[in-house]
Amino acid sequence: MLNQMPRKNNRQWEMAEAKISASRAAQFAPFAALSGYEALIRKREHMPEPRHEPTEEEARALSNAVMQIKRGDLIRVTCYEHGRYRTRAGKVSEIIPTLKRLVLDGHPVFFDDIRSIER
Repeated sequence: MLNQMPRKNNRQWEMAEAKISASRAAQFAPFAALSGYEALIRKREHMPEPRHEPTEEEARALSNAVMQIKRGDLIRVTCYEHGRYRTRAGKVSEIIPTLKRLVLDGHPVFFDDIRSIER
């Protein structure tokens, strides 16, 4: 039927053929029967890294290092976040000893999550 239509303009003809083939391809496109299932599987694949429990000496050294930190200091902290260790570097904007937390460029870091501190 398409071959019998008069060709008014080659560009229009090419566009009409492209629309037909695109609609046919859409019939066979894969779809997710369960929305969010793939994201859930990927999230479950992430295995959390085991948390390091500091020895008494390491805990004492970390405690001393935390006590020496002042607001405005530039530091690098390795801490446990979301099942793994991450290293953050930045300026200390706040230290809250009662909450056992410091804020590093807007990111809260709890003292118990800190593995190492570098100045």
